[in-house]
Amino acid sequence: MKAKTIVLLFAVTLAGNMFAGGKSVSKYPGVTVRTLVDGAPIHGSNGLYFGPDGNLYIASFGGNEIVKMDPNSGRILDRIGLERGVYSPDDLTFGPDGSLYWTAIMTGDIGRLFPDGTYDGSIVNLGPGVNPITFSPDNDWVFIARDFMDKGLFKIRPDGSEPTPLLPDLVNFNGFDFGPDGWLYGPLYSGDAKLIKVNATKTPPLDPATDVLDAITGIAPSAAKFDSQGRLVTNDLFTGRILRMDLGTGEIEVLATVPFSMDNLAIDSYDQVYVSSDKDGYIAKILPRGNYILLSPGGMILPSGVAVLPRPDGGESVYVGDIWSLREFDGRTGKMRSVENSNLAATVLSTWPLGLTADGNKLLVAAPFGYVVQEYDPVGHAVLQTHADPIIPGIPFVPVNAIRFNGNIVATDAVTGLVVQRITGGWLPIFATGGGPVGLATDGTDLWVSNYSHGNIYKVGSMTPVATNLSGPEGLAYYPPDGSLLVIEANAGRLTKIDPATGEKIVLAEGLEFGFHFLPEGYASSDAFIDGVTVGPSGAIYVTGNKANVLYRIEIHP
Repeated sequence: MKAKTIVLLFAVTLAGNMFAGGKSVSKYPGVTVRTLVDGAPIHGSNGLYFGPDGNLYIASFGGNEIVKMDPNSGRILDRIGLERGVYSPDDLTFGPDGSLYWTAIMTGDIGRLFPDGTYDGSIVNLGPGVNPITFSPDNDWVFIARDFMDKGLFKIRPDGSEPTPLLPDLVNFNGFDFGPDGWLYGPLYSGDAKLIKVNATKTPPLDPATDVLDAITGIAPSAAKFDSQGRLVTNDLFTGRILRMDLGTGEIEVLATVPFSMDNLAIDSYDQVYVSSDKDGYIAKILPRGNYILLSPGGMILPSGVAVLPRPDGGESVYVGDIWSLREFDGRTGKMRSVENSNLAATVLSTWPLGLTADGNKLLVAAPFGYVVQEYDPVGHAVLQTHADPIIPGIPFVPVNAIRFNGNIVATDAVTGLVVQRITGGWLPIFATGGGPVGLATDGTDLWVSNYSHGNIYKVGSMTPVATNLSGPEGLAYYPPDGSLLVIEANAGRLTKIDPATGEKIVLAEGLEFGFHFLPEGYASSDAFIDGVTVGPSGAIYVTGNKANVLYRIEIHP
């Protein structure tokens, strides 16, 4: 991993600083910061499609953007984000006029960007879960299915009009494409994994018994695409294989085997296959003779919570919650030691393991999308206990962080804005900051919480803040050497040390890559994607920078 030293800025906030070019130049010589781990250039890669300009367009759900990439060099040419209407894109396609279409899985919007770059709002909303999208062979209709958050197959006109349900009960139909026979081919994620074909251009209503047929079984595909010769290209998540099938003969050829997670496929005009990676952010080009090259490297895609556990060999393992994964790095070298993928099953590490704290030799994991707090053994790769009860019946529990305090689990909840304590059979509210609680820290006697919305830090039990006027405080940690608190000011890109007795602030570092915000305006004020901070047994401070997909190591020297 590349390591680079960052100039550390150290200043007492209340005292005023020396400035040059608008930036503080006061330095604290006893502190160093280096980037311990560099992650992927893309915040996860999902649907991908070749545009009329010959470039590869990549939907990045986690990054809230569509990435335009040179398919030869892997160079990123453009990032189309919120400023052009793109939010939570999971798949994309191009219309016959060159317009870019995408599905916003979180909101249900279907977006369209005209060739001149104009965005005039969502053309239609089909409800959360919209995922695969493609045009009919005659370009008269756009076909869309809903996955994971809802179900159904639909078609709309290219302008968004005439939304028509085709198979409203079809579950988790994903990554599809029309074959030379006029049927729509794609994988099913639900039940027995398989690839199906649907007589989608038939005049509705469709009959699930006769208009939906199994195409391939025995594999776990996530996408299906056709090349210029009418050959079906798909993948197998179980084995990492990219497969090509001749529909006429049934012959299946293994094009390559990749060692990373896969999401979707694209095929260029030369029938070269490209594959995306949702969990790792890779973009790979499949070469002849079973080889592949990485156009864009993978790694962390949205690092959030961070926790440290000591190892028997004297080293430190730094665990990072990374949306779909829990990653373990060596605290000295940054080398990745292990990765544990998550899913929605409560018996394993749940989806979005983002809030992390050490709990003895185990971890407490807050998984907001799984709506749970879990006690997890990272060495045995086992969930020891899952706490999934809602705080208030009928209202989702969206934990952002969790910590052990006085023998009990305490969590912050993004929806209710409460700090809650685990009791038998549920959660007991113990503190309310008026919305926006994020980080938790304790010295064993007192418990503190950061409030992103108000810019304050509170000691739980007192409504008088111990620190105020912070710029988007998120991750929070207790620093044993001097009894101070470390807080990430995400909106300012700095790590600040605070005396909880006096409220005095000292800026330890500035220019850090903090502040990625995923949720759009109108959602919970406490975004689940936070930057985290923790202190290892060695005294080293570890900080995640989710904006640039990095993990920092900070050391304060005597």
